[in-house]
Amino acid sequence: MTTTKTKQKLWPPIHRLTYTSGGTGWQVACMLKGERIRETFPTKEEAETRAAQIRQQRDNEGAAAFALPAAARVEAVNCGEMLKPYAATITEAVTYYVEHVLAYRNAPPVSEIVKRMVAEAESAGRRETTVKDLRLRLERFSRTFGKRQLAGISLAELKQWLDDPTQTARTRINYATKVSQLYGYAIRHQWADVNLVERITRPTPEAGEPGIFTVEQAARLLEHADEAGLLPYVAIGLFAGIRSAELLRLDWSAVKLSERAVVVGAGIAKKRSRRVVEISDTLAPWLALCGKKRGPVVDVPDFRKALNALAKSADVKEWPQNGLRHSFASYHLAAYNDTVRTAFLMGHSNPRIVHDHYKALVQKSDAERFWALRPAADAAGKIVAMKAVANG
Repeated sequence: MTTTKTKQKLWPPIHRLTYTSGGTGWQVACMLKGERIRETFPTKEEAETRAAQIRQQRDNEGAAAFALPAAARVEAVNCGEMLKPYAATITEAVTYYVEHVLAYRNAPPVSEIVKRMVAEAESAGRRETTVKDLRLRLERFSRTFGKRQLAGISLAELKQWLDDPTQTARTRINYATKVSQLYGYAIRHQWADVNLVERITRPTPEAGEPGIFTVEQAARLLEHADEAGLLPYVAIGLFAGIRSAELLRLDWSAVKLSERAVVVGAGIAKKRSRRVVEISDTLAPWLALCGKKRGPVVDVPDFRKALNALAKSADVKEWPQNGLRHSFASYHLAAYNDTVRTAFLMGHSNPRIVHDHYKALVQKSDAERFWALRPAADAAGKIVAMKAVANG
């Protein structure tokens, strides 16, 4: 028994050191909680004092562990087993949870953050379509996670929600963009500390040629557009390539027929950057036929209903997405073979995009027929397709 007690008192061991100078020192060396302790002192008394402190620390921590309720000790063991595959300690796990989850426990739930973000977008004067798209996508996100804090959503949960196999790649990209904006909004308000969307690889959108109207379809659309109240919309879209959303916001005061220019102001341009689009020799007579001094260029009570009626009258079975603008780009590039010029007229900063999307979609002969389209009238004054198309 005496021997055992002596050994216990000798832990941690104290070693005498002799230096080359002839001096001496005393070192305490041991392992405590998986960490190596190696400390040197000038006197044996100081070394013994430090050794006593280490023994007391070990005894206190051991006593504290046994003072824990049995359930807590079992929980600690189970948590340790769960963390083994990750080579992490319980302390590391708890620290992370405190800093990244509990720190945001008082943050509003996702549903409330979504409401505040949409309201802020409205008060900031964002466009109606922008606000509508933001609300649509984030409310869908809120239906799944609305009652939870954003900081409490795991990466695996978010990835599963975004990787919806029923949605196209482009749709999933759009959802990821809006949810990423939600995280950014929350971080700015200190309701989260990290944007998990940035850790998720977004899908690659499906490649495909842009849909365009044939010359015959363009002629029929022009022939029937006035019946639906959409002649300005069709003519400017086909022969100036202005975006549909921009046309719906355009006022006749921006159409300068005498100056042969359409001013797409920063307030209506997609990228909030003013640009001027020329009125070509093809577009000018169409605008002379239907132009006004002021008022909305698209002035129909129900745009979607009018567009469907026009498609039916013109025997267009399927209206390609951005079909008017894509048609302009394709026929303009085929006619003039100038990607820089076509890109400039479309408001694109990168001519390479125009080349990659629209090169060789139509033949030059079809482009010549397209740009020869002019309004004509029959005996009843009805706009009809021009003979250049009929003879093509």
